[in-house]
Amino acid sequence: MENKKTFGAYILQRRRELGMTQKELAQRLYVTESAVSKWERGLSYPDITLLQNICSVLEITEHELLSGSEDTNYRVSEKLAEKYRRLTRSYRVGQYIFYGLILAGCAIGNVLAQHTLDWFFIVLAGVMMAASFTLVPALAAMSARFENYKVPLAVGSFILSLELLLLICCIYSRGDWFFPAGMAVLFGIALIVLPFLLPTLPLPETLSDKKASIYLITVVTLLLLLLLVCCIYMRGDWFPIAAVSILFGLGLFIMPVLLHQLPLNEWVSERKLSVYLLTETGLLLLLMFVCDVSYRGGWFLMAAAGVLFGLGLFILPVVLYQCIRGFLMYNHKALIYLAVESFLLFSILFMDGVRNDLNAFFTFSLPLLLLFLTLPWGIMGILRYLPIGRWLRTSAALAWTGLWIWLAPWLCNKIIENIYGEVESSYTLRIPFDLTNWDISHAPWNVIFIILVFLGIAAVICALIGLRKSYTYKSENN
Repeated sequence: MENKKTFGAYILQRRRELGMTQKELAQRLYVTESAVSKWERGLSYPDITLLQNICSVLEITEHELLSGSEDTNYRVSEKLAEKYRRLTRSYRVGQYIFYGLILAGCAIGNVLAQHTLDWFFIVLAGVMMAASFTLVPALAAMSARFENYKVPLAVGSFILSLELLLLICCIYSRGDWFFPAGMAVLFGIALIVLPFLLPTLPLPETLSDKKASIYLITVVTLLLLLLLVCCIYMRGDWFPIAAVSILFGLGLFIMPVLLHQLPLNEWVSERKLSVYLLTETGLLLLLMFVCDVSYRGGWFLMAAAGVLFGLGLFILPVVLYQCIRGFLMYNHKALIYLAVESFLLFSILFMDGVRNDLNAFFTFSLPLLLLFLTLPWGIMGILRYLPIGRWLRTSAALAWTGLWIWLAPWLCNKIIENIYGEVESSYTLRIPFDLTNWDISHAPWNVIFIILVFLGIAAVICALIGLRKSYTYKSENN
């Protein structure tokens, strides 16, 4: 009963504060005067469907009506909000008047001085730049839709105003520099501002965690556009070289970030290192090709083979390990590696022979190439494919290495003699070592002899261990 009285007393208080009679309140609520009287005397509650209309007529909140008392905090908040709205309204009006007076004064002065409007438009663009940071955020705050995007809207307005200012100045000075200057300004602003702007933009959920990639791609794209515009403006032909150089150089640093953040299928995501290495190699080859075409050098194929050979020594094992995993040739990675590198080395020497002396290639370069390739091919074949135990394969590989070190100089000497005739100090299979004499004439032979001795000893030890393990294995199985 006490709650009804409190409820009714509050309705009576609010009705009197608004200067209404019971009859007027009843008419506005479409109820009888006796119903209002019962509410105010605490004899009954109004129907629940009338609560919203009662709050509207009495200018109170539903919380105040149900609690039977004035919500002081709400009233204070409403007053502060209304005060803020009046303040922002006054601020906007002040901005309108301030900028309007500037533009009106400049327009009148321009017409009176030059009898036309020319430099007034420069002032207009400058005023728009200033308004971007003073007026645009206030205008955005007027709508809940744009309230959270005041910073992007202000920055976007500033950039558009700055570009418009450059265009107007270019037209006013009768120049043709707008596009290079405009792109340079856009690139510079993006380079500095974009990291701070991206967190405030309404990005899709799939891109919200890829801001670094968006920044890098945007900046690189703007840089390439700047180079293209400058190349066209200068009537040059250097854009392809500059663009590929930029992509190759920046790719060394930004490709890891892109590969980490961009959505890749499962096969590619497991081979990111190979994708990175192959992409950068492809860009380097493309750069060489563009340079060759631009300068009409004709050296691309030989240079490309040299680059692929040199880089392949280090990156090909990684690429083979990741890219052919699961294929039948995966167990023959060493064979593929040596075959590719041997082919590239052969291609380099063959193209050099075509450019200089093809006969020298067949009589000198090719025999030497085959001679030196017998060492890695022999070691690979022994270690990978010889059907014996590990220790015996190691022994055979050591023996093959020692045999090659002993015979290769003699065979190399024979190839040289075949071209240039007998040399002054011909190499023989007998090594003229003298461990008591280490002057310049005997030191190389002493080193070769020591190497051969150590290789021989190691080969014998590995063979003995291998034979012992083989014998032990057979004994245990029998």
